[in-house]
Amino acid sequence: MQAGATLGRRFTVLRTVDHDLPGVERWVAQDARRDLDVTLDVLTSVAPSAVRRAAVRAAQVRDARFARVIASGRESVAGERITYVVTERPTGVSVAELAGHRIVPPSAACALISEAARALSVAASQGVHHGHVRAQALTITDAGRVVVSGLDSDGELANQAGVGRGRTEVADAHALAQLFLTLVTGMESTQVTVPDLPDDLPLGAADLARGAVAGEGPGTLAQLTLALGAADPTALRSLRRTWHALPSVDEPEVAPRPPVPAVRVDPATLSAAEHEAAAALVAGVAAPVVAQEVVTEHIDPAVIPHPADERAQYATPEQAARFSKRTRRAVERTSHEPLALDTFEEINEEQNEGTSRSLWLAMLEGIQRHVPTNAPLDTAVDWARQRSERAGPLRTGPLLVGLFLTAIIIVGAVAFSVLQSPLDGEDEIVDPMPDYPDFTFSPEPPPSPEAGDGG
Repeated sequence: MQAGATLGRRFTVLRTVDHDLPGVERWVAQDARRDLDVTLDVLTSVAPSAVRRAAVRAAQVRDARFARVIASGRESVAGERITYVVTERPTGVSVAELAGHRIVPPSAACALISEAARALSVAASQGVHHGHVRAQALTITDAGRVVVSGLDSDGELANQAGVGRGRTEVADAHALAQLFLTLVTGMESTQVTVPDLPDDLPLGAADLARGAVAGEGPGTLAQLTLALGAADPTALRSLRRTWHALPSVDEPEVAPRPPVPAVRVDPATLSAAEHEAAAALVAGVAAPVVAQEVVTEHIDPAVIPHPADERAQYATPEQAARFSKRTRRAVERTSHEPLALDTFEEINEEQNEGTSRSLWLAMLEGIQRHVPTNAPLDTAVDWARQRSERAGPLRTGPLLVGLFLTAIIIVGAVAFSVLQSPLDGEDEIVDPMPDYPDFTFSPEPPPSPEAGDGG
């Protein structure tokens, strides 16, 4: 393959670029139809047809968070038969520039990995997996969206080269968890220990990180997104703009903080604390708040709830053996029963399992399938997806104003009706009838002259 060659009478080869997977020659080409740069992979692996079929399967997943497969085919160039795949070329910051080089804030790392996991969940629901998730396959765009490249095809290339872990959801979830360790520590994930983790990790992310350090990564992508929380495009846009200012791995470490001085506890206070703990165990639960220094010396550490578990746990018979017979009987009677809070949490998790979707999000995603390269539309879809995953806020201001106006209208209507109606008990004023007599007197007529009078 030489620069200047044209494939499919559409893609003109410009220059070669490095690629981290064997079995492929990566080029930047010019798409004459759309007048933009694309990625052209010339497949040189042992089974290029299998890689091409994987790319065709990935093209069936319609989601803007995946680099779209534009074309694939076979063609003779200078007497050589080649197989190629053309995909979109994401613009933005490659996560490879961050992983192992910068220490990413936990909030931004959670948003990045969570968004990638949600995108891969969409593909997994259609039976398509990545198979070789790594920093080079993720890009943060200016709109705050994570774009995943090499869906399914990178996994096939990795399997043929003997460096893949299989194209399964478990493999993708484990790879994202390991990448999360590298982002928040700046270290190779296999070298990270629990003390290397940041202190300000959220509760779910801290549990995920400790499990990844122990080699017990999440079994599904849903577990990964649940631990890291909802995606945050604002945090991703901020990371896209300020990644140059993030702490470099090569910078000297900050001097360790001085140790916290030991706290002396008065014997009377210690006795009162033990008494309260015993009283709590009588009720069947361990006291959730106890001074750490006191518990370490005088109470079995196994009784203390783990910081990652906010719910109280029943004491075991071994722990209750140190207390009275009444306490032991209470523990034996209730230890087999589930906690009411635990049951409620399980019901709540089952009801909220899965991805929430709104009517507005479904409409936008339908439009996005027909217009996959519209940046404002992609931003609107990301916003709608993020909004559908949050509980609707109760805006009390407009509600109170509406209730106030309604009350004024009702009071005004009642007042008007009262003014228009007579008061209760008021006599109706009737004009008196004139008291006319039964007959009237009129002057008598003068006597008429008699005949013959008047001479």
